[in-house]
Amino acid sequence: MNECEYNTQQSSIQLSPFFHQVGGHSSMFQYDKDTVCKVLELPELDFYQSMPDSLKKFTPEFRGIISVQYCEDEFGFIKLIARPQTTCTDDDQISNEENISITTDPQSIDTNNPKKSVQLRCSKDGHIDYSNSIGNDIVNYEQGKTIISKINPWSLQLCKKKAEKLHQELMDAGYVTVAQKYMLLEDVTARFRHPCILDLKMGKRQYADIDSDKKRQSKIQKCASSTSSTLGVRLCGMQVYQIDSGRFMFTDKYRGRILTVEGFRSELAEFFNNGRIKRLDIVPEIIERLKSLYETINSLPKYRFYSGSLLIVYDGLPQSNRIDIRMIDFAHSICASTTDETTASNNHLGPDRGYLFGLERLIDAFKEIFNDRTKSTINIDT
Repeated sequence: MNECEYNTQQSSIQLSPFFHQVGGHSSMFQYDKDTVCKVLELPELDFYQSMPDSLKKFTPEFRGIISVQYCEDEFGFIKLIARPQTTCTDDDQISNEENISITTDPQSIDTNNPKKSVQLRCSKDGHIDYSNSIGNDIVNYEQGKTIISKINPWSLQLCKKKAEKLHQELMDAGYVTVAQKYMLLEDVTARFRHPCILDLKMGKRQYADIDSDKKRQSKIQKCASSTSSTLGVRLCGMQVYQIDSGRFMFTDKYRGRILTVEGFRSELAEFFNNGRIKRLDIVPEIIERLKSLYETINSLPKYRFYSGSLLIVYDGLPQSNRIDIRMIDFAHSICASTTDETTASNNHLGPDRGYLFGLERLIDAFKEIFNDRTKSTINIDT
């Protein structure tokens, strides 16, 4: 029995790609039907475990920690096997035994969904690619180009890059498996039949206090050359369900970086375009949720959400008016809870003005889109 076979029998579950990841730089995976997992970063874990109650309705629910093993079977098929994290060392600086509340039943994953059959395979020469035709969605994918596809090519590309990195670590170390810790988070898209997703990088500053000079300058440049500097928000990814084709329209972060102010507003308008009509009927509710988020952040002095993103989700099912808005990505978020003058965070007093500025501009843009109804109809086709 090889290592892959052994671990799948130890109260474990095999992860699959998370197909609704429209942004970010690190691959996320599907754990069960309403839970995703993300590589654990201690600052982000600390934020989830200590965030104020007022923010929890605007963030994914934290559901614990798992240990994930990367392995390749005798046929080259790649598997990511997850097991609950029940113990930790002092070096881990993680205390999570009371926080784990997860499902380890493999049947919790919908195996009838053809997307779940996507598998990565490593050839004898070390080349990694998808083992079935669904991987062809990324063959002709060009960064910065809007495309129509069944599966988001961005999520597939990130999965492949992650597998390539882990494969190299496995080869370098000469191990049978490579292990890594992940956080379990609520899958915000789970309750939507056809989730239309807008991923927005918020704020006029994205670098953290602890970033190196090189990384800081890179992030400053990205902000200066994009709508982050003028609007306090930029597009990081988008998918919109197209009714007639049954596919999604995808836009990635590279396109978001080159958008002008007018281009950004036009892209926001396209977020509501299902190929037949523009779903302007849901815009007022989005505006009200954004106003509520604004009030919440404005009430949190000393907090900074650097490099954080905002997800706006609605259902592409024409009869549905369900929406959701969540803040994500807290690896660089901080709270100046100390008065020590030697602490860099001590300079962060009052609410996060950059994030609030972005919310203001975003609300204005949605108001403009809603008020420009002479070019669109809000009647819902059934």
